[in-house]
Amino acid sequence: MNNKSEYGIFDPAEIPCEEISDSNVLVKEPVVSTFMVTYNHAPYIAQAIQGVLQQETKFPFELVIGEDCSTDGTREIVFDYQKSYPEIIRVVTSDKNIGARRNGIRTEKACRGKYIAYCEGDDYWHHPQKLQKQVDYLESHPECGLVHSDQDRYYERTGKKIRDFFRTTNNIPLENFNIFRGWGHYHILTCTVIVRKHLIDKIISDPHIYRNDQYIGGSDIPLAIEVSMLSKIHYIDESLSTYTVRNESASNISNPLKRARFNKSVIEAYLYLAGKYDQEKEKEFLQQRWCRASLWLAFFESNAKLAYKVRRIDNSFSVKAWILYVGAINPIIHIILRTPCMLYLKLKKIHSSRQLRRFADF
Repeated sequence: MNNKSEYGIFDPAEIPCEEISDSNVLVKEPVVSTFMVTYNHAPYIAQAIQGVLQQETKFPFELVIGEDCSTDGTREIVFDYQKSYPEIIRVVTSDKNIGARRNGIRTEKACRGKYIAYCEGDDYWHHPQKLQKQVDYLESHPECGLVHSDQDRYYERTGKKIRDFFRTTNNIPLENFNIFRGWGHYHILTCTVIVRKHLIDKIISDPHIYRNDQYIGGSDIPLAIEVSMLSKIHYIDESLSTYTVRNESASNISNPLKRARFNKSVIEAYLYLAGKYDQEKEKEFLQQRWCRASLWLAFFESNAKLAYKVRRIDNSFSVKAWILYVGAINPIIHIILRTPCMLYLKLKKIHSSRQLRRFADF
């Protein structure tokens, strides 16, 4: 078997890609390419596109939309916008759904700007000078590779919004903070980010995370980590974008088993990057997080082999870790403990939601 396929690595040259654009009127040399991937975002996509089109800039920019064969009308909305704004919008697509990872790769490859700004199809930019503010900083600070900002958060389930999220929740990120330690308190939201394209090109040339079907986590956190290893990061303490918290999404997963698999995969990506960039001090911390995530996965899968592996690595179990460990290796104990553990996770999520609810607009 080919080594690449054996380890889940795919070749970007094999990704189907059809571009819909009008070269006769399209901006020739955009300073910024807005990267927008979308799949079944019909209720949101028009607002996302309008947020880009309303940008007030002193430079040309383009909007590159990766449309992955939506079935809810998103595709038709995107095509209509491209026809109406052919000087700005390009669409990359295909005749079949290819999945988020491949759609992201082909969309990034299509971007022509010096900088790439990100906005997924269910988020939007509410500040008309978002791009200008961020580009001004990057142009005057060549040592900086990424700029991000505060954001508003809209909760799909309740219809409530928390404005100026970081400031309101007293969780303002430090300049050049340690992203490796940000697990669970991630301070860089994709819809607020702009980054130098040459850094992204360099980063995604490593297929281990970004072109690997075995990695089931998102690409946003690993990308931010790698940019922080290669350059400085700047935070603008002003809300420029709105992030939509969906009822169910790639990072907001209600199913405990799927969530455990996602967490383990993301931490494994962290560990890979800690090794890649010689972050030895972070490895012990990340190994502890890996053990914790793996125990939850071992419990929900009744995976004794994984539980034994965790035990060999970590011989200082907490009471909770012992409960998960015993539940993973003993089928009868697993049956007894499964419902209480599910209830624990549900109550924990409810408590977290209530903590945030007091900040929301009513």
